[in-house]
Amino acid sequence: MAEYGQQLYIGIDLNDSYAMVSFAMTQHLEPETVSTVAGSEMFQIPLAVCLAASSGQWVYGDEAVRFEKAEMGKCESNLLSRALERDFTIIQNQTYEIRSLLAVFIKKLLLLAGKLGPHMEIGKVVFTFSKLNPKLMELMEYVFAQLPVARKRITVMDYMESFYYYALNQKDGLSTHDVVMFQYYGKNILCWYLTRSKQSQPQLIQIIEKDCGYLTENKDQDFAEIIPKLFKKKIISSVYLVGDGFEGGWMKHSLRVMCQGRRAFLGKNLFTKGACYAAEIYDGLLPWNYAYMGENEMKFNISLKVRKNNEMAFHTLISAGDNWYEAQGECETVLDGPGEIDFWLQLPRSRQARIETLELTNLPSRPKKATRLHIQAKPLSDRSVKITIRDLGLGEFFKASGMVWEHVMKVN
Repeated sequence: MAEYGQQLYIGIDLNDSYAMVSFAMTQHLEPETVSTVAGSEMFQIPLAVCLAASSGQWVYGDEAVRFEKAEMGKCESNLLSRALERDFTIIQNQTYEIRSLLAVFIKKLLLLAGKLGPHMEIGKVVFTFSKLNPKLMELMEYVFAQLPVARKRITVMDYMESFYYYALNQKDGLSTHDVVMFQYYGKNILCWYLTRSKQSQPQLIQIIEKDCGYLTENKDQDFAEIIPKLFKKKIISSVYLVGDGFEGGWMKHSLRVMCQGRRAFLGKNLFTKGACYAAEIYDGLLPWNYAYMGENEMKFNISLKVRKNNEMAFHTLISAGDNWYEAQGECETVLDGPGEIDFWLQLPRSRQARIETLELTNLPSRPKKATRLHIQAKPLSDRSVKITIRDLGLGEFFKASGMVWEHVMKVN
């Protein structure tokens, strides 16, 4: 039975075919992946739900598939792609949006936590996807609103970032030097090469993607020839192989080449475990001395210079390194001077800042410190942020004008 006060940390790998779920607890920090069959490594839970004809209850995953085969209900699968297209279905004469069924599926996944004990609270949930894009985020915001978890406890990332968290949490020297992942799903092999700058604090992490091309029928020999070219003059601690293309026992010569001075692992649940590690790190449970700037992370800081307790200080609206799909900053401030505001744009680890001054055109004339403003910063990409400023006036004496100023700030 779980102890009172324990927090649960969940990493969910979600794609159109299946989901995988890993969890860790405050007192058991190493992630474990949920298997659909006790004692096995059947981690993939089909992304499907079925409304049981007899009970009217939703079942999911393998059980949903079995119910349809037994003609006990209609199974709805491929929920992610269909939800993205705003598809719908009719079950027992009732119309359902597929995005609502996706929310039902994810609720069921979260209920797996109930099996760990009745007093478990969710500390953080991290979802990981192959790629992030605005359309996917719009869908997931709808889904998140249906879940019994506060939005502030939910984070999203892509597979590359999950790999970053997984690789750098491995012990026994597996991340002493560079780390490589190969992905092979029967098409071209992709290589992700993780390297770090040990001179910086925190250590800066870079992941480089390379398309290794298509393997012919002689896959073992082809792969064995690719490896030395990629690894030339590089010190690599570990290699991870992900994807069903690596199954079948065909890697004989290539595996010997790969394991010369390094260790290799065939993984099925790497991304879900990486997301689970991230959930713990976000909550401060694990030490972390790394900084990763992937394609989803903000590339600059935006701050305001404000007076606080009679001293000048910087108030950060957007921080470099935050996921731009989720980042948002806002504050209220009283204008102390002419109708303009200075924003400080700064690259991480740079002492130089660029100041952009926004003029509040046609702002009503008021005495000094008689104008209250609401300022919101919302990223449009990893290198651009939309600033929205609203005039709130000041109490009964100086009514809000309703005026709004918008501006987009960018860095190259």
